[in-house]
Amino acid sequence: MPSNSHQSLLLWISRKMTADGFLVAACDGSMPQGGLWNALPSPPELDGVRPDACGIAPATGQFAFGEAKTSQDIDTAHTRKQLRVFGRLVSLGGKTACRLYIAVPRSASGVLDRVLGQVGLLGARHLVRLHIPDCFVTDNRNECD
Repeated sequence: MPSNSHQSLLLWISRKMTADGFLVAACDGSMPQGGLWNALPSPPELDGVRPDACGIAPATGQFAFGEAKTSQDIDTAHTRKQLRVFGRLVSLGGKTACRLYIAVPRSASGVLDRVLGQVGLLGARHLVRLHIPDCFVTDNRNECD
């Protein structure tokens, strides 16, 4: 079962995908303040891994995938496999890379840089990084004061 921190990061991804014109079509698990997104089906498995969210831009047909990573989840073999799979997906026709959203606590952005470099995605144009202030991710909301 995903942690509250993980699901909070997933909520940030869903909001950003929507703001960017994507219709979130699948989400993994219930999110705090997730509303209708909490009723969506789980995303499909792709090459042995499942994204936390996926969506489509109705105007262009472009696909997007989202991965929420807590500090402990970034530097793992599983995350590297997910990033390799999702980071190399292309939309129908093979001309446009699918957008990949990654949300992490801001304090873990350096670890994310290192892992993205290891999988060849550091600086990728189709990658949307969300560095969420730690106080919005932890269970201790008083850290924002």
